[in-house]
Amino acid sequence: MKITLVRHGKPKASANPKVSAVGFANWVIAYNHSLVLSSSKPSEELRKRTNGSYTVSSDLNRARHSAELCSGKAPDLVLRELREMDIPRLKLPFFISVDNWLIISRICWFLGISGKSESFKVGRKRILSAVDVLVEQTHKNDDIIVFGHGLTNSFVAKELKRRGWRIQQKSKGFWGTTELVNITNRIN
Repeated sequence: MKITLVRHGKPKASANPKVSAVGFANWVIAYNHSLVLSSSKPSEELRKRTNGSYTVSSDLNRARHSAELCSGKAPDLVLRELREMDIPRLKLPFFISVDNWLIISRICWFLGISGKSESFKVGRKRILSAVDVLVEQTHKNDDIIVFGHGLTNSFVAKELKRRGWRIQQKSKGFWGTTELVNITNRIN
């Protein structure tokens, strides 16, 4: 049994301008609705690995679009639970780059400051639910490829490792993959 986690391709709305808190909130909305840039393509190796595999995707456009670009078809299963961890929108009087907003927002989120966004605790429960579905799918499909998001994939990999899976291969960035195999054959 194998699960390969794939981070989506580079989104169209991935610029890093300097923005206010309101500008950052608008950037997050655009990012969450964005498709993948036409210049961002999966490797030929990844396309070949996807061929014939059962594909799962987050419901966000960039992940679904990545699955389609890679496999040539819509994902076999779309899970809302695989969405990227929510990004808190903070009302701070800064005019800084999107990357800096992301760092500040993530630090606050990890510290339990999430405002009206999904909390760390709720996000973690959502990921546990997604992992349950993925593990269940491995009993029907030996090779699953999951198109998701950076932080979400990290949490999914961590939980799979806790359940007896082992990382065989890992790469970072857009189209980065984490390949895990079940070394215990436990059903959990």
